[in-house]
Parts: sequence; structure tokens; C-alpha cells
Amino acid sequence: MALVTMNHLLDDARNRKYAVGGFNVFNLETLCAVVEVAEELKTPLVLGITERFFKFVDVETLSAAMVRAAQKSSVPIALHLDHGHTYEGIIKAIRWGFTSVMFDGSALPVSENLKQTREVTRIAHSLGVSVEGELGYVGCCEHVDDINEDNIVTCDVAANFVDKTKIDALAVSVGNKHGAYRGMTKLNITRLGQLSTVVSVPLVMHGGSKLSSDDYSNSIKCGISKINIPIDTSMAASEKLKNELRDNPGANYIFLMSAVKKGVKESVSKYMFHFNCISKAI
Repeated sequence: MALVTMNHLLDDARNRKYAVGGFNVFNLETLCAVVEVAEELKTPLVLGITERFFKFVDVETLSAAMVRAAQKSSVPIALHLDHGHTYEGIIKAIRWGFTSVMFDGSALPVSENLKQTREVTRIAHSLGVSVEGELGYVGCCEHVDDINEDNIVTCDVAANFVDKTKIDALAVSVGNKHGAYRGMTKLNITRLGQLSTVVSVPLVMHGGSKLSSDDYSNSIKCGISKINIPIDTSMAASEKLKNELRDNPGANYIFLMSAVKKGVKESVSKYMFHFNCISKAI
């Protein structure tokens, strides 16, 4: 097992009805925590970082650590640029060794999204890199009422988009939201099943944090092959750090790093069981 492309992972997930976890990391502690869980549970893994984080961390250095972690891993790992919005960011990720990139043109008119995604795919495929696109509007949990039927992607638009762009995976909006859910979710599982029948590539769910067990199970049954957990590694780390400092204000930083890693591992493990991906890397 080693560093692989994302379509290598998602094709198997689609065939065997499980979801690969897409976990974003932001430092060595979160990177090591996520990889260790994947190895302990024998799960495939997508390690990601979003383009907007480039201004907060030394991504070039972190990327080198991500590449090394994947290369020596006992499970297959894809390195993924999550929510890439610029050609510059996407080219940087490819140069750093990422095996998958996402071009998020979902805020653009569909025709412009299609045009730009197709160009990203042309470039990435020439270099052996997988591409994820996105259609529809995946809102934020802070905006409770920002999802309606007009934001949910339709089957004809999705099928045409995949056919014209030649992407390897498609992130779709079916009522899902970025961030930690508050209250009840309103996933359109019927639409998701319809999309799965007309789209020729694996489907991706963004905003996968803290859904119900039934939501995960039903989404996977209806074609979701990757579920992104972009924020919970950060939330689990900060919560663990807060609790440790409350209980032990004099704790040294080395101890705190170990505690943070443990908290992230606990969070990631819970999601892996929901995704039905345990032992799928054997």
C-alpha cells in the first residue's frame, strides 16, 4: 500500500458500497492521528487540505510530510486538495505531490463551472492526477435556512457536467451543509439515488460532520463513495486542548500535543465505523 490516486480508492468504494473518509489535516499532530487510525482499522484514506488554509500554515512543508506518510503507510492513501478555487493553488498542490485535486466552481454559473473544471481536468489528467468537481450549493451550518430545492443539483445537469468535464468524482448538493450540524438534517436521499443512476463517476458528500447513522448508511447505499470531514479534526483538537488546560493548567506543550493527537484519533475512529470502511484496505 502507498500513495495512490483518489479514483483508485473511490472506484472500489463504489463497487463495494462503503465510503472513504476524506479528512483534512493542518499540522503534524492531526496528520499522524488520521493516518494511525486508518492503519489500525485497515481503511483506505483521503488526506486533504483546503486551498484557503494556505495562508495559515506552511503547506509546502506539511505537504512533504503528507507525501512521506502516505508513501510509507500500510494502507492506500490519496492526497487531495480540497476546495481548490484557483489554477495557481491547484498547480501548487500537484507540484507538491498531491494525487487528487478538487476544483470548486460551484459558486459560478454552471456553464463557467463546466468550462473551468474541464480545463483543470485536462491539465491534471495529463499529469496522472485525479479531479473532483462540485455542483449545486453546499451551505454552511451557521446559515440554517440557506438550503432549498433550487440549490439541489438536478440529474440532467449532473450527467452533462460529468460527461463534458471528464472528472473522476462529483461532489453534489442534496441538502448537506459544511460544518457541524445543528438540529435535524434534511438530506434529499431520493435525489441522491437518482443522481447515482445517471452519473458515471463516484459521488462525494461535503459537509459530512455529525450526520446521523441512518444518514451515513442511506447516503452510501445511494451512491456516496467519499464523505468529507473537513472541520472535525480541528474541532476535536481544540476541544481536547481546552479540556486538558482546564484540568491541568500547568501542562507542558509536549503533553498537550499527545492529548490533541488522542482526541483527533477518537473522533476519526467514530467516523470510520459509520462509513463501513473498516478492513476494506486488506
